[in-house]
Amino acid sequence: MVTDLKNPEEPQDDNPRRYDATLRRKTRRSVGWTLLRVASDQVFAFIVFVILARLLSPAEIGAFAIAQAFAEIGRAVAISGMVQNIVRAKRVTRALADTVFWTNMAMSTMLALVLLGLAPLLTGLIGQPSVTAPLQALGFALPLAALGATHLSLRLREFGHKTLAIRSAVAHSVGGAAAVAAAFAGWGLWSLVVQRFVTEAVNTLMSWQAYRWMPGGNVSWEQVRAIWHFGFNIALTQVVNRLSRRATDIVLGTMIDTAAVGINRIARRTTDLILTGTTSPFAMVANQTLARLQSDHEELVKAYRGLASKSAMLALPAYIGFGVLAPDAVPAIFGDKWAVSGQIVQIFALMAIPYVANSFTGPLLMTLGKANTLRTLAIAQVISTTVFVAAAAPFGLIAVAWALVLRGYLALPFQLWMVRRASGVTPRHMLSVMTAPFLASLIMGALVWLLLSSIRADFTTVLVPILICVAAGLPIYTLLLYAFSADARKLVHHRLKALRRRGPGH
Repeated sequence: MVTDLKNPEEPQDDNPRRYDATLRRKTRRSVGWTLLRVASDQVFAFIVFVILARLLSPAEIGAFAIAQAFAEIGRAVAISGMVQNIVRAKRVTRALADTVFWTNMAMSTMLALVLLGLAPLLTGLIGQPSVTAPLQALGFALPLAALGATHLSLRLREFGHKTLAIRSAVAHSVGGAAAVAAAFAGWGLWSLVVQRFVTEAVNTLMSWQAYRWMPGGNVSWEQVRAIWHFGFNIALTQVVNRLSRRATDIVLGTMIDTAAVGINRIARRTTDLILTGTTSPFAMVANQTLARLQSDHEELVKAYRGLASKSAMLALPAYIGFGVLAPDAVPAIFGDKWAVSGQIVQIFALMAIPYVANSFTGPLLMTLGKANTLRTLAIAQVISTTVFVAAAAPFGLIAVAWALVLRGYLALPFQLWMVRRASGVTPRHMLSVMTAPFLASLIMGALVWLLLSSIRADFTTVLVPILICVAAGLPIYTLLLYAFSADARKLVHHRLKALRRRGPGH
């Protein structure tokens, strides 16, 4: 259904403000479609990722990662902040939608021109002139992305995650195929630039198809001023968040070389695949679900804990299980040149708890309009990441990985305290839902490690014992989780009861 934006006085959302059966059903359905989208995306993305990692060198992947770091910062400035006004608005008017759209277009075009002029200076400062041309090109992907950002936000506001699933699968498939073709043609890191442009173009076309709304000229300075403060603070927060994630690439490129950036990038990208597949679907839907409960703290906490609990049940065993297998799995999949990346993935897996906690901080605080708190957390994160990485870089990539784990756990208490002060959601609300999955994951991880150690020598290829360990780890974790977690038992009983109600004929 397409929302009617013609009457600016009519509320565009009459959904209930309690975490009742209707909102739970919409949330479950949206999570389901998001999980399906992520699963389909990740299968194809993983295949593309493996092919490109085998065709490109660590230096080429590292150079693109540095260029993408600056481009992502530009994307946050130009696009990501303003569209959050649509997500959290109690009603969407034509003036709001038009203003967000044209503000995004103006800012993204301006940023593209700025990157065109400043790229030589930026890459010169970090001693990587080979990154200049890719960075200049990536800047012009920003207006292309901005064209569809408002349409996508309007669609997702209606829990249109089915649309997003289809759009994302098509865009990433077409973009990935274009990148592989370019890489086989010998385009090197430019194959990754091609992937970015093709993916953004398909995303935009499908966003306009999914939400049939034509931007108009109903833009006023009053509306810009009304949305600017929140949008600017969210944009600034996302800039700093991206800086914290990309600070490692920039510091490694400056202090070591682009090959080190590429090795770290493969490790981070592999870890991100786990995050995207297990946590991101719940965190993305949390934006829409929590926004409808912002006026009722008790219902907000209930929904927050429910989403975080289900995410933890998937994310923690994935991180810990793959962490056990990573030193063997990563070089077996991507090639021997990425062996160090496998060791780094194993170290990164130790950050499972901070990863899950971080994923729900943003949606919660954005829902409550706590942009200042988000900004403070993001600034603390980028400063601490830069300091820890710079201190460890002279000792090598493994030292950098351990430094990031240490930073993650030192920062976690501060983050939980800031969330409690801003929202009333206590550390117990988050940590309590992770206790049982974490214990079950640790025991499963230890058993998988013992199994791998005992059977590895019996096979000529390591992939076979890895697959055996995965097949054994899944039922082990499931049984342990059922034994340890009341939430898991409740979820299973609820699903069984729903199936019995439907009966065999349905």
